[in-house]
Amino acid sequence: MELTVFQYVAAGLILFAGSVLQGTVGFASGLFGVPLLLMSGFTLPQSVTMVLLAAVVQTVAGSYQLRREIVLREVWRPSLIRLAALPLGIGTLWLFRSLDQQLVKQLVGIVLLLIVVVQGLWRVGPKDTLHPAWEWIAFASSGYMLGLCGMGGPPMALWVMAHDWTTARSRAFLFFVLMTGMLPQSLLLLWLFGGEVMEAGVLGLLGIPLVTAGTVLGLYLGQGLPRARWRGVTYLVLTLIALSAIVSPFWQRLVPRNNGPSDGASGAPAAAGRG
Repeated sequence: MELTVFQYVAAGLILFAGSVLQGTVGFASGLFGVPLLLMSGFTLPQSVTMVLLAAVVQTVAGSYQLRREIVLREVWRPSLIRLAALPLGIGTLWLFRSLDQQLVKQLVGIVLLLIVVVQGLWRVGPKDTLHPAWEWIAFASSGYMLGLCGMGGPPMALWVMAHDWTTARSRAFLFFVLMTGMLPQSLLLLWLFGGEVMEAGVLGLLGIPLVTAGTVLGLYLGQGLPRARWRGVTYLVLTLIALSAIVSPFWQRLVPRNNGPSDGASGAPAAAGRG
């Protein structure tokens, strides 16, 4: 698939805007980016690959900066559970490769809408520890969703928010676990999809400066307004994106396409060679 100039420009803008959102509220770059990249004409594997590789520097730098907050006994098991579920998600993505792209957009929109609803309704008071079953559910679903549609962050974020950890400790945990999945995910995507994701991966790497600049801008903006207000705006934006992804295929079927110039009021195609 040869990418167009529009797709290059759209990808850059989407990666930048997603990183601003990530820097401002601390999540949502993948939730924001993947559906919009799909609507810009990229396939789901291309969208997942692009968002993944564009976030490499952000995740590695965050892990290094907060390395003193990382508690190894807390991160090793969630990381392994997530890695074990990752191939199942990528395998499902590979099975979906033959689906119509409009249906894929709708499915991703539905997943995004469910994520927004769950995160909006989740109100669990912080605790010292949770039942081990929640750990397995959170990180298995995170790994599967990461492989399937590149949106594996929300289950982890919900699990972390249920703990009475400091902000630095929570961010360190998330950065480290996110980082551990990047190389395996990249290799599996390249192995299964090959050339389809190669150009998108290069585009994602080229977008790293935009992601870095967007993150810095987002961190700056996040200091000026209450975090709760920013989160409300973020949920609204994600809801609109999800609804657009779900509705747009229906809209495209309803709106007739103009297949060529018409001959008078009858709408018949103009005859070729008429001078």
